[in-house]
Amino acid sequence: MPGFTPFTNNYSDLSDQNGYQFEFRCDVCGSGYRSEFIRSNLGTVGNILQGASSLVGGFFGGASNAVDSLRDVTDRGARDEALKKAANEIMPLFTRCPRCNNWVDETCWNQARGLCVSCAPNLAAEMEAERSSVEMAQMREAMQNQTVFSGDTSAKQTVCTNCAKPVGSEKFCSNCGTPTGQNKCAQCGNDLVPGARFCGNCGAKTA
Repeated sequence: MPGFTPFTNNYSDLSDQNGYQFEFRCDVCGSGYRSEFIRSNLGTVGNILQGASSLVGGFFGGASNAVDSLRDVTDRGARDEALKKAANEIMPLFTRCPRCNNWVDETCWNQARGLCVSCAPNLAAEMEAERSSVEMAQMREAMQNQTVFSGDTSAKQTVCTNCAKPVGSEKFCSNCGTPTGQNKCAQCGNDLVPGARFCGNCGAKTA
């Protein structure tokens, strides 16, 4: 309501000795708005006098202390006025949820339900998020069920004759279970490629 400062907890006081500024945030997502900085006249005068007192002292030093005392007395009223102005400008950008009393911005307000998205989630967005979650779970399950060859392929280039997956020194394909037919050369003991008539290592006839 214009002329009154609502009692809310969704703002931070960024004010300092030079002036007043406030940051209002959405209670759900944390995004928000920062009010325009309002310079304090007492802060400006105090800074001038403090600078002068550091140079000449005496009268200016006493005046600076007097301004500090005056600022301490009047700061509360000036701060409240600045907060009221900032609230009147920015708080209309927020809506208070009647269920949880959170102040939320337009992105976290479910207009169709009249509640914030924490109390009444956007069904379309939740459906897409759940769909993505299910797809990710299915992908992980498929990857877990897939057998990936982990043998040493640096010297073994043999592949399964049925599925073409690398089999290394395995006697059976770890992907489809087909026998690899890797016999040993009777002459040198080298692995024989399936169907080979001669040993690729020593040239001996396999059969």
